[in-house]
Amino acid sequence: MMNAVGRDIPDELLVNGKEVYQGKYYMDGKYIQKAAPRTRRYEKPQESKLLASIADALKACGARDGMTFSFHHHLRSGDYVANMVMKAAIEELGLKDLTIAATSLGDAHDPIADYIEQGKVIGIQTSGIRGRIGEVVSAGKLKTPAIIRSHGGRPRAIEAGEVHIDIAFVAAPTSDCMGNCRGIGGKSNCGSLGYAMTDARYADHVVVVTDCLVDFPNYPASVEAIDVDAVVVVDSIGDPKKIASAAARISQNPRDLMMAENVAKVIASTPYFK
Repeated sequence: MMNAVGRDIPDELLVNGKEVYQGKYYMDGKYIQKAAPRTRRYEKPQESKLLASIADALKACGARDGMTFSFHHHLRSGDYVANMVMKAAIEELGLKDLTIAATSLGDAHDPIADYIEQGKVIGIQTSGIRGRIGEVVSAGKLKTPAIIRSHGGRPRAIEAGEVHIDIAFVAAPTSDCMGNCRGIGGKSNCGSLGYAMTDARYADHVVVVTDCLVDFPNYPASVEAIDVDAVVVVDSIGDPKKIASAAARISQNPRDLMMAENVAKVIASTPYFK
């Protein structure tokens, strides 16, 4: 079927309610369906959600073949957590037919390309694919079509129930024993954890992975304990020195610098800036 910009989209992709792009105002006034989050109830008192390893957290969350795991990429090229989780799931627990629903995938996640070639990872839903993962996907080695959405389209799809996350893994620079976590106060600070917020609210299970355990309560929290099932402490969640890379690199382009300066002036001129 031909979309609004003249690109022919294969009919076999237009399933489960998917439509071709029909113009930027096509959805104006239309109703959309939002899915209710599915959460796990805990009624017995808990003093801690700490578990010894990622493998233990996977087991506690009932990890099994065919599940979808999500990750955020606030640590960008310095992220370690996605690789750690997939290694534990596939090499330690022997899981297969997994889907990765990450906010973005880059050079830091090159080892995951091996799992795609082995057929252990069969699906990817993300907002960006770079590095070896991009190469193997481009070569047709992923068993199902990769789905790439904008950074805004991804949380919309999660809220609408188009993307169902079985376990969300949140790499957190700091967390307390109950899972209140945020992006500052540790050795691997990344700032905002905004990418992970929708995942934490809608995933069936949420595992916080941190390298800096702090006293309870860790507030203000980006992801709150009420949404968290388990907390795992590791040696390092990533290298913050590699955050300023790729799309987030420090620019010397005069146009980019001018835009940044104008944005800073607008922010400084608002009554909210103090």
